[in-house]
Amino acid sequence: MIAIMKKFVFFMLFFSEHLISKELTLKCENGYYYKINYNDKSNITSFYKSKNNWVEVKNFELSNDKIELFIADQQYKPCDDDSLPICQFSILISNIATNRPMTSEKILNDCFIGTMGCNEYKKGLRLNQSYCTKYNK
Repeated sequence: MIAIMKKFVFFMLFFSEHLISKELTLKCENGYYYKINYNDKSNITSFYKSKNNWVEVKNFELSNDKIELFIADQQYKPCDDDSLPICQFSILISNIATNRPMTSEKILNDCFIGTMGCNEYKKGLRLNQSYCTKYNK
């Protein structure tokens, strides 16, 4: 009986993290995938899919019904004028608790984008919104 109890305790300790942890995967209309693993608010990891591989996003902010992912080297096409600041952006996933979460690219600095001429964009502006389908595990 004690041997069975020891095996049970070992099983619970070893697998408890996997039993408690949850995963939210988003497949977005723009073709991007995102994944959020969480046990509780203090133990969250986030990922995006790049070339069929999941890449962990180390820098992110979680608040209420949103998560903002700061993926390295996310920037728009620069203007021909090198003196103008290049737009850096983060991925903002909002409405996570709803049936239709939405992603957008959030501009992180006052800048210029070099598509269709050279256009100015203000910090905080959201571009390229896309709805997502969510899968919970």
